[in-house]
Amino acid sequence: MEAKPKGWAAEYAAWFDEPSAVERYHLRPPYPAETFDLLASLAVGSPRVVLDAGCGPGDLARGLAPFVDRVDAVDRSAAMIARGQRLPDEKIRWIHAAIEDAALEPPYALIVAGDSIHWFDWQTAFRRLRDVLAPTGWLAVVYRDWLREPQLREHLGPIYSHHGANPDFASLDPVKELERRGLLETVASHTTSPAPWTPTPEELIGCHHSQNGFLLEKMRSPARFDEEVIAAVDKLVPVRGGRFQLDVVATITWGHPHPAL
Repeated sequence: MEAKPKGWAAEYAAWFDEPSAVERYHLRPPYPAETFDLLASLAVGSPRVVLDAGCGPGDLARGLAPFVDRVDAVDRSAAMIARGQRLPDEKIRWIHAAIEDAALEPPYALIVAGDSIHWFDWQTAFRRLRDVLAPTGWLAVVYRDWLREPQLREHLGPIYSHHGANPDFASLDPVKELERRGLLETVASHTTSPAPWTPTPEELIGCHHSQNGFLLEKMRSPARFDEEVIAAVDKLVPVRGGRFQLDVVATITWGHPHPAL
């Protein structure tokens, strides 16, 4: 099978152990509420147990927990798990492990992967996900996007390319890459309606520094990056009360790990 894109290699996934990523992860835009309504509708059967694969500090797990019987939230970063555990939830079982070999309790009515599936060892992980998914269950891949305006993408793209710390990064769609390799059989996809996101300039910069290519510990000139990002956004995005007036959508794609894996 064709190798994974180099920019998603294990060496870069390990960067999320850096303190700056964990400390700033909460500054990413929240998933629109519609995300959880749709995911909850996919978690059918009994018991309604969900596996959050690559959970980070629990952005999806915490939003899904009120709708289901239990969420098993798995992440390879001990620091991310510790961050998630700061806000206890009796329905969430936190598991510090790689998804490829975590101690799981299947079957799962739904497996979700939010902003994370590109970091897995694909062949090993997808076999595992196939084996722990209930016969009527779904695998849902979730990505959020606040760079929806073409002008904003156009202005920020060169800044990202110049300052990004991951030299192998390429702007690719993980779902398309998985489909092309025969790992994921997609059934449907849905993009939520836009939800308001109103970060301060400091919060917007913090959001960036929670992302793989912009970790403070890895960048050459983070201060210059911050200045250029704020200058670009300030030209294009309305500001009210010291906050940028942005919005965020989530795209949910669901289907099954390929049965022939």
